[in-house]
Amino acid sequence: MGGLLGIIVTPLFLAVLAAYLLGPLVSLLEKRGVNRSLGIAAVYLFIITLLVLLSFKLLPSLFDELQELVSVLPEYTERVLFFLEEVERDYERIELPEGIRSALDENIQGLQRLLIINLERFSQLLLASFSQLFALFLVPLFAYYFLRDGAEIKSRFLGLIPSVQRSNVEEALVEINNTLGAYLRGVFIISITVGGLIYVGLLILGVRFALFLGIVNALTNIIPYFGPVIGAVPVIVIALLQSPELVWKVILLIVVVQQVESQLIAPQVFGKSLGFHPITVIIALLLGGKYLGFFGLIFIIPLLAMARIVLKHFYPLVEHLIRKIIDSRVKKQPRA
Repeated sequence: MGGLLGIIVTPLFLAVLAAYLLGPLVSLLEKRGVNRSLGIAAVYLFIITLLVLLSFKLLPSLFDELQELVSVLPEYTERVLFFLEEVERDYERIELPEGIRSALDENIQGLQRLLIINLERFSQLLLASFSQLFALFLVPLFAYYFLRDGAEIKSRFLGLIPSVQRSNVEEALVEINNTLGAYLRGVFIISITVGGLIYVGLLILGVRFALFLGIVNALTNIIPYFGPVIGAVPVIVIALLQSPELVWKVILLIVVVQQVESQLIAPQVFGKSLGFHPITVIIALLLGGKYLGFFGLIFIIPLLAMARIVLKHFYPLVEHLIRKIIDSRVKKQPRA
């Protein structure tokens, strides 16, 4: 049952994201006098053509890199473990208090176990991801109906809301739609740009698995603050295993790309930020990662933005209801 639910929910979720990303293009064509259904078909044709052209060049390279990566994983695992053993031997020569040494021993052993487990599962994860690709064929179908019938879906939903609160709910939905749309499109553009720059830079430097590492950085860059660090780790590890001289060049590349992203690209794409203080974002990411896992890291910020909008529009109503409940209970209390 869980697998069947995943097959339905995942394409629906991805279709909503696709509708947010493609919505402005469809609306632009509609404003130019193109029928909405034809506009969606034209956007789909453009996207499919672009993907086909990219696939001829990138997909064979990606499959080759994945095959090579899976084949060299045992060798890389041995080299990393050997490096950890060298570090362990080096620090054993240093006189440390027994408590600190015991804690370091436990952490090193835990790191080794974690590395072995993750590397063993890595190839299985790749195969499992490709095995679920058939469900993605539902995404364009669902997205088509979201794009075509979005206004009707919204109208039917508002019809279920009492007339007293209908305009308030509609205002909240419009603000949520605008905020989420701007955020998701901005994240998509920035992630694609960062992944592309990392890919080109690694290609120029001659780092192995450049395309795969570029895709990893595009995906991890979705996570605010921590994403670039997570994406940088495999790049640095691969460069270190390939050639120690490459490491500093790769680190410089990552720093330059992140500076370009944060100083030039992000302000232009986002325009206005979501208005959260960095401390709020970091706390939200920590809580989202702890209780919702990887998806919590990605979606906790837009969820927080939605919650803020809902609270802004409905706080007076909630406060009024709470006051009425309190007043009614006070009146029911017997007088002394």
